[in-house]
Amino acid sequence: MANRVLLDANMIIRFLTRDHEEHYQKSVEIFSSIERGEVEALLMDFIIAEVVYVLKRIYNHDKEAIASTLKKLLLYQYLYTKNKLVTFEALDIYVKDNIDFADAMLGAKQRLEGFEIVSCSH
Repeated sequence: MANRVLLDANMIIRFLTRDHEEHYQKSVEIFSSIERGEVEALLMDFIIAEVVYVLKRIYNHDKEAIASTLKKLLLYQYLYTKNKLVTFEALDIYVKDNIDFADAMLGAKQRLEGFEIVSCSH
């Protein structure tokens, strides 16, 4: 296995849902390697958004459970995102507000980094 990996949405979804035993076991191996520091993993923002969408729309998980579970994963020392602080803030916004995760990411960037959100819908 490579020392540096990119995690795809399926790896995370299988780890969290255990809906396919063979794939779940593979995901456990990967996440155990990450936890032990044998592997460094990058979790890209758009993959997090896909995981949130699938867990909410396909698996009918509630927002609080999704956010809580993803925050626990993001705390793995050797699991990296471009900006964990923004992602944590976005997960909080996602739970509190009636918006999807992509809009929550925009709100988090606005709140933490001072960006203005430009949209045609408002």
